[in-house]
Amino acid sequence: MFLSVGYLIIAAYQWYRDRVRHSMIHRYISSSLRLGSVIVQRVNSLNECDVKQSLLNSKLVEKKSYLAVTEVFNDNEISVAQTVPKVQVNLDKWTAYYRDISHNRLKPKDGEVIVLLESFRPRDLESFVEEQLHVPETKSFHILDHGHPLAWNTGPPFGIVMQCSESDFLALCQSFMNNAIIMEEDLQVNKIISIQTTGKAANLVNLDMREVQTMEDASSQWSNESLADSVSLANQEAMEMSSQDWEGVEAENGLDMNNSQIDDLDIVMAESGSGEAMFDPQDFNVEPPTANSADRHTKPPNIVIYCGKKDTARKFQNLKDVLYQCVNNDCYVIYHLKHEEVHTVPWAENTALLVLTEENLYDQNDDIICRYFEKGGRLISFGSKVDANFVPRRELHKGNGIRSVSYGDHKNVPLLCGRYSYMIDAMRTDISMKGLAADADGQTLVVEVTQNVSKKAPGKAILSQVLLDQDPTDVALTQDLFNQLKKSNPTRFEILTLMLTSMGISCEQTTQPDLSPCFLLANEQVNKVRLLNGLASRMKGGLLKSSSVSLQFFPRLLSEIEVTPTLLPVVTDKMEKLKYFNIDEYWDNLSTTRLGNVVLYTDVVPSTMPLLDGLMYSEPKSVGLIAIAGRQTQGQGRGGNSWLSPEGCAMFTLHVKIEMENLLGRAVSYLQHMTSLAVVESVRTLPGYENIDLRLKWPNDIYYSDKMKLGGVVVRSSLMNGVCDAIIGCGFNVSNTNPTICINDIIKLYNAEHGTSLPMLSKEKCLARTVNLIEEFINEFQRNGRTEFCKKYYQRWLHGNHKVQLDTEGDKVFSVLGLDEYGYLEIKSSDGKIISVQPDGNSYDMMKNLIHMKTR
Repeated sequence: MFLSVGYLIIAAYQWYRDRVRHSMIHRYISSSLRLGSVIVQRVNSLNECDVKQSLLNSKLVEKKSYLAVTEVFNDNEISVAQTVPKVQVNLDKWTAYYRDISHNRLKPKDGEVIVLLESFRPRDLESFVEEQLHVPETKSFHILDHGHPLAWNTGPPFGIVMQCSESDFLALCQSFMNNAIIMEEDLQVNKIISIQTTGKAANLVNLDMREVQTMEDASSQWSNESLADSVSLANQEAMEMSSQDWEGVEAENGLDMNNSQIDDLDIVMAESGSGEAMFDPQDFNVEPPTANSADRHTKPPNIVIYCGKKDTARKFQNLKDVLYQCVNNDCYVIYHLKHEEVHTVPWAENTALLVLTEENLYDQNDDIICRYFEKGGRLISFGSKVDANFVPRRELHKGNGIRSVSYGDHKNVPLLCGRYSYMIDAMRTDISMKGLAADADGQTLVVEVTQNVSKKAPGKAILSQVLLDQDPTDVALTQDLFNQLKKSNPTRFEILTLMLTSMGISCEQTTQPDLSPCFLLANEQVNKVRLLNGLASRMKGGLLKSSSVSLQFFPRLLSEIEVTPTLLPVVTDKMEKLKYFNIDEYWDNLSTTRLGNVVLYTDVVPSTMPLLDGLMYSEPKSVGLIAIAGRQTQGQGRGGNSWLSPEGCAMFTLHVKIEMENLLGRAVSYLQHMTSLAVVESVRTLPGYENIDLRLKWPNDIYYSDKMKLGGVVVRSSLMNGVCDAIIGCGFNVSNTNPTICINDIIKLYNAEHGTSLPMLSKEKCLARTVNLIEEFINEFQRNGRTEFCKKYYQRWLHGNHKVQLDTEGDKVFSVLGLDEYGYLEIKSSDGKIISVQPDGNSYDMMKNLIHMKTR
């Protein structure tokens, strides 16, 4: 009896404590709503700076550094904070929800609140679903019962903007604290923010909708007339929204150095050192790379997506986000193949996989794609008309709709499907066909097609009427259809991953590493002191501001220091353990007088290129700054290319100061040639390594023989007071076998062929020896001019006695002479005409002996 009374007392106390806690939070939220925005989030420990920084880092809200953040409640479980002014969300890039969703309408007397729900997909989905099932129905809070959803943004993080009354907002926050929010979308709410909105979400469906039936229920009623009235689940005309609705969105596929990937083929030129491998836009060739399983280094890291003519920017971005959740992010770059580029850009040369996500190809683009398949290319088609070139199709319905699909071990999954089924033709001799998925009636919805040819790399295609490329939020017009598609969404990802894997795409998941602080290191302490003294007059409170990345200097690493893409902490005194770099081995191999004697090292950084921007003009003459990264998340190549930079890749940015009155000052273009030669010679001047086949391709690529690229150089320079400040960015693969090839792979091959046992090289040794040689080449050039350097360069380059053509000179043939006095490529025609081709913006296609001149 006493025990029972004790339990009752404890239960009563817990009930009273929860009531008091909820009452306090209720009061804080109510008062804060009237002053600005309310932010409610689940935390272990946050302070006001953490709350503000999380807002500034969020991709869902407008970034406003002047937000004043005040935390009004924190019990180490729930944090409630207030911001003034209100947090803003621009809906221009969001997707509007369907309009006929049932929900409780706002009462006129209630104040309206616009709410942002920031959500993530739980890592342990089964546990999350199990927890939701155990939420009592009386306590569960379904967001659709208490508000009107307005817009959706794909994640992560996923964003839902909804409108509700103030009382519903308070109930929403309370349910969030009790883990009782039900979304039926396999999403877990991480943060709730009251906001104000700007812009207008895009309407991807007709607003005047009638009730929509699934295909199984309405196969006989899906007529052309009903399509015109927007009864179709994914009406084609509604999906192909007007250009005015998305005005300006196309421009987002342009060059943006703050984004992790460069998406457009027309601005990439095959310049990265570790896997970027794109090409000049004029260099058209439908021949895909050889997919030889015995030599996986030949497979390029590009997945190319074709999205048709209309609304392409949004379609590409949506599918790109989906694919990056499936594929190994360290192995592939995903590019947008625009409609006008199918005939003009040599996309096939470096494409591991082509993905078609548009029914209509237009302008005979299907001919190009079929030729790509016939040459051994691999493609996945989601409902494209190119399917009919391979497999006969039967039209089952008059529009897209949900069908129950079985694919491998996944049975009866409700998924969005196209209008057709495939009829496998066993009589075909040129290709073989295999059904991979069927609907409940046994109709084949996915088929695998393979060339029946003797070559090692036959063409292979997966043709799918299961539209895994389309996001449920873009196509569902009713709450019921939305719920069905969202519940099956994890299976959608699993099936897509199976498809990609069967096409030879690596889908081993890797997580993006967190950015790390920087350490200022020097081989002699005096050099570090001289640098800091030179910077002292430009720093305020230890902060050195720059337009790209500002540096905040600290004597030692503090736990509360946060790293962001635009603010990098630099530790000057106490060095922590470096994860990806052995600084002692670097010092042991460095023998320069000045270059590279002061190091800015960080384990993970977006790119090393901007790190020296704020430092180079204050660098003392005795100091040679170099920025080194263990990994880069947004590496930059020549021409603005994205640059894959996994562990094992040597990546650095070096500052070189050249007096313009000197010999090299009048031929600064030679710096890129010096750097690329230094990389090659850092290996080939080692005893025993003289015959390791590293070569140079003009203008600035490091190659294995004439077969594969494994490194590249980009140089940026500025002129001030008669001095050229050059920033040299270089990356080359030393020990990272994936995604293409590395120096140690070549050494292993050499050992196997020649019976030798040359040791593998470290990136620290190669990097230090490269810097040594850059300084040696610069000094030699300054003393003796270009003659001696060019002799060494020509020994390693791939273009001796080559006959080439210029795409601007018709069929005229030129002979490659070498580098001229300015570092440009000098060529001579049979009639004696000599032309110098500058390296910036131009490229050399060795396969065709063709130099492509970029238009300006």
